[in-house]
Amino acid sequence: MSRQLIDSIAAERLLRDLEATAAATIRRVVADARDHLWLLDRIALVDVTADAEFQRQLCRHAGMRGKLRMRRDELFAILDGFRHEPARTYPDLLMRISELTGQVEKSVASEVLALLEPDQPTIDREVRELLPRYGFYPLPESPLFDECVAYHRSLRDVMLQIVEMPAFQRLESRFDDAIGPQSAALSRLRKFNLQLSGSYRTVALMPNMEAVRKALPRRVDLIQTQIASNVPPITSRPGVRLHLCR
Repeated sequence: MSRQLIDSIAAERLLRDLEATAAATIRRVVADARDHLWLLDRIALVDVTADAEFQRQLCRHAGMRGKLRMRRDELFAILDGFRHEPARTYPDLLMRISELTGQVEKSVASEVLALLEPDQPTIDREVRELLPRYGFYPLPESPLFDECVAYHRSLRDVMLQIVEMPAFQRLESRFDDAIGPQSAALSRLRKFNLQLSGSYRTVALMPNMEAVRKALPRRVDLIQTQIASNVPPITSRPGVRLHLCR
C-alpha cells in the first residue's frame, strides 16, 4: 500500500509557514528544547530507576498518564535496560512499553527513543495533526502496531529530507540563536521536530491556501456551467445578414 509523503513544493510551503510564525512560537519551542536538553544531559548518567526528579521530568515531557503512569516503575526499568543495549530500535521499544498497558504507546516510545537516538523522530499529537496539512498521510486514530512502526519510519525519512533543504537553514539559525551553545547537542532532525511540535497551534490557524487553490477551479467550473445553462443561444432571423460595424 503506497503512502502519501510530502513533495518538495509542500515541504517549501511548510518551511515558509514555520518561518512566518517563528516570532510567535519561538518561546514555546525554546522551552520544549530546554526540557529535552535537560533530559538528554542526564539520561546516560543518572539511575533512571531511582532518580525521582528525572522520572518526573520525563513523565511530564513525554505526556505519560493513565495506565503508563501507574506502571512507571516497570517503565523506567525498561528504559534502564534499553539504554545499555547496542542496537536500539523503535519496534523493539514500542513493543516493550506497549506490553505494560495493552495499548500501542506510540508517542511515549518515540519520545524515549529520541533521547537515546538523536536522529529518531517523535510521534506527538502536534506532528500527527500538522503534517497532513502538507500532504503527509495521517496516522489512524487507533493505529495498529505495524502502522505505528511504518509511520515512524516514513516520518524519519521525510524529516531527514526536509532538513537538507536550503530553506531549513534559516529556521535552524534562528533556533540556534535562541538556544545558544547548547543547540550543538541537538541533531538537525530534533531541531526540526521541536519546531513542528511547538508551532502546530499557530500554524493551524493560518489559512490553508493549498486547499483553496484546489477547490477554486472546481467552483469556477461550476459557475461557468450554471451561466452557460441559463443563457439562451443567440440566433438570427432567416435571410438576415449580419455586418460588422466599421
